[in-house]
Amino acid sequence: MSTEPEDSVSTSPAVRWGLGAVLFALLAVSMAFTAAGNGLMLTGAVACGAAACFAGYRAFSAGKSR
Repeated sequence: MSTEPEDSVSTSPAVRWGLGAVLFALLAVSMAFTAAGNGLMLTGAVACGAAACFAGYRAFSAGKSR
């Protein structure tokens, strides 16, 4: 049995964008809870939240177009 992935198996773009959205959302929540008044951390949390929204939109539109 080979450990190499088959060429016919691929992850759909909706799944990839969805995983990106989840990871950015978790990073944003983590940064927001550890910010403790630090403006730069709060700005980073907002930026990660915006990236999560964008990735979520891309996942939704990629899933809808299938």
